[in-house]
Amino acid sequence: MNIYLAEFSGFCFGVRRAIQLAEEAAGLGDKVCSMGELIHNPYIVNKLKQQGILICDDFHKLTGHTVILRSHGVTREVLETLTSNNNKIVDATCPYVLRAQKLAKSMAEEGYQVMIMGDKNHPEVIAIQSWGGKGTQIVGADERPEPLPSSQICLIAQTTEKPQHLADLVAWLSTRVTELRVFNTICLATQQRQDASAQLAQELPLVIVIGGHNSSNTRQLYQLCNQYSRCYHVAGEDELKREWFCGLTDVGLAAGASTPAETIVAVYNRIKDINGESDRVTSVGEIPLFKEESC
Repeated sequence: MNIYLAEFSGFCFGVRRAIQLAEEAAGLGDKVCSMGELIHNPYIVNKLKQQGILICDDFHKLTGHTVILRSHGVTREVLETLTSNNNKIVDATCPYVLRAQKLAKSMAEEGYQVMIMGDKNHPEVIAIQSWGGKGTQIVGADERPEPLPSSQICLIAQTTEKPQHLADLVAWLSTRVTELRVFNTICLATQQRQDASAQLAQELPLVIVIGGHNSSNTRQLYQLCNQYSRCYHVAGEDELKREWFCGLTDVGLAAGASTPAETIVAVYNRIKDINGESDRVTSVGEIPLFKEESC
């Protein structure tokens, strides 16, 4: 069986940076914790726990700790409270998310109604909203809010959103407001990963998308690939089912930005085992990348 990996699969810069900062913080003392899950991947969360980094959700109780801010960012209230309670802050917020937070704050101060396109329940979006102030509105990718709260709107996107969703909302808003300021806050790594995964899904009969089930960017990958091919979303190799691969000679893999290389390798090897093949890999670099000429 031929198994191909979509380009740009696995850790993005922001996730690598967050993990590095967390591992460095683990050596600073006994009272080290992460403000929520550092990234949305159970393997990495458990690995950090083994290094002594606990997860804390009640920021009011933390005093004198080393606190790692999750890659998705934290709300303004959380940061101000942690700082005032004499905690040492290790800011692992993704730089793309941090940019979105700063834009929300500055544009609100200029008098714009800030609108965020994204998942209202996602910690990244909740954090950005807090920096935009009480009037900040969250809009789902398929929502079209009416009546609009202002004739002057600043539109920001969740960093893991689909570019087409943003373009569609911009087109709709542009005919309904006097002034529209749009900031493309979707990160480059997300766009590259989505483009490469879509290309793979259009050419292969089955795609396995690998990543945490609570990972927004991995869910976006699954939804995208599922438009073109039969697709399954798994957190790891234990979720693979033998019947998925019956009669196939070519399979694609795609992985979210918070999916570690170890998990991608484990999924690849398990598929080989299911197919009765002995050729295994020990690193992601050994897995063939999908190119149009691959098939």
